Amino acid sequence: MNAVFNEPQLVEEACQGSIPAFEALVMYYEPKIRRMLYGMTHDEQLTQDLCQETFLAVYRALPRMSGADLRFAPWLYRIALNQLRSEWRRKKHVTVVSLASSVDYDEESGEGNLEDAALMAPRFEDNVVEMDMVRRVLARLPSNSALYLLLDAEGFSYSEIADMMQDTLAAVRSRLSRARHAFQRLYAGLDQEGNHEGR
Repeated sequence: MNAVFNEPQLVEEACQGSIPAFEALVMYYEPKIRRMLYGMTHDEQLTQDLCQETFLAVYRALPRMSGADLRFAPWLYRIALNQLRSEWRRKKHVTVVSLASSVDYDEESGEGNLEDAALMAPRFEDNVVEMDMVRRVLARLPSNSALYLLLDAEGFSYSEIADMMQDTLAAVRSRLSRARHAFQRLYAGLDQEGNHEGR
């Protein structure tokens, strides 16, 4: 079910205090925010806490926003990223891992177990090696580079990423290009290490 078939109207109503409209927005965006946060933290409890804090901050801020002018998704992701950055400052680190999607992960409910789904995959061993390599490469990248790649993997446009990261369009293009090249270089290096170890 697509709970946000008329997002502008729901945003407008939520800004005016409508609880059902806010709940519809949460139902639609919560799995996406959860997936992005989990991809950066790999910690289910921390992801849950950050998700809760994000939507609480959104709920508190909505009455001060103009629903007609609000680009909701970039604004929401910016709040989630600010929550994550605050956590980074508090803990000084968060483990970065792959934002792998899975056949067993239910986007509607935000529930599922990526590891259980991987066990069911036809090429389990290959998937485990691939996921581990992606996780290791993302962990070696600067956190901002990994974050840009994760947002890109989520399907956001460059302009949406620019809004979320409070950056220029040119800077997003440049950062994503550098992040992709760095990812490919590190991935190829890990792949070659793996091939030498297998001999």
